[in-house]
Amino acid sequence: MSKHKYVVPISRPHKPRFEPDRPITDLVRNQLFHLSLAQHSLPKHHHAPKDVYSITTEGEASEYIQHITAKLHLRAANKLTPAKNAKKSKKKASAKKKRKRS
Repeated sequence: MSKHKYVVPISRPHKPRFEPDRPITDLVRNQLFHLSLAQHSLPKHHHAPKDVYSITTEGEASEYIQHITAKLHLRAANKLTPAKNAKKSKKKASAKKKRKRS
């Protein structure tokens, strides 16, 4: 394979500027809203404990995004665990059906 004829110089990026106490921008706010919609496809016990409308800083936004993204990746890999009480309720329901039949 031949080498590229044209090389586009790219300047070095600025130093990372994550400031956890800085207010979030409209772009981040919109990303949070989209993630909150994606969160509705998850079981309730996997939802983030924080409400999207109460997030005001980059640090809070970062925690929320990490939580939801991790859960969505687990769902994609079919590794989400069901709720503990969901298993019990299914067993109880099937036991009740068996009792009624007898």
